[in-house]
Amino acid sequence: MTAAYDQLLEVLLRHLSPTNAEGTLMRSIREAGLRADGLTLTDIQQLLPSLERRIRLYVDPVRHARLTQELAEIGGGRPSRRSRTLAIKNEADISEVRRVAKTICEGAGARTFITHKIVTIVSELARNIVHYTPGGTIEVGVIRDKPPRCSILAMDGGPGILNLEEIMSGRYKSKTGMGRGLMGVKRLAERFKINPGPPGTRIEVEVDL
Repeated sequence: MTAAYDQLLEVLLRHLSPTNAEGTLMRSIREAGLRADGLTLTDIQQLLPSLERRIRLYVDPVRHARLTQELAEIGGGRPSRRSRTLAIKNEADISEVRRVAKTICEGAGARTFITHKIVTIVSELARNIVHYTPGGTIEVGVIRDKPPRCSILAMDGGPGILNLEEIMSGRYKSKTGMGRGLMGVKRLAERFKINPGPPGTRIEVEVDL
């Protein structure tokens, strides 16, 4: 086996039994389409989503966060963030960003209700972009800090939100539902930041995994 394989196994053995550690690592390597005898440090980021999902079966949430951090640190200097950015212009894009968010959450080992929360958030943000602006983008990523979290960045090319205070206070009434989505996103998120423009609106959201 390679040095990268040995380093991964060494970390896993601190938290799992030898049988579970070796089995988890080998199954994750196969799932990622890699080879144990050719594993390199550059392969580790590709391997992490599968590893994180599998080790959740064996360790409690507190130890899981520590274990995933140790795995992410192997190889030194690797980026702690993975993300995808999607263009949002029509209804089909709403479905696609929901699918991507679900895939990213599942790859990070997020619990079902956390995944549902994040999918709901990106859906609301994408719907606002489609209905009220010419278009924009949504970036969905995983930040491997303590605690690990999902980050969502929505940006659009619209005129901005001139009555933000009224909307976020709940005083704004709209037949189209504008405003309720933003309030819902804020309630679901651990961290919520909005720059209403003009021009355009930028919304940053984080949800703990």
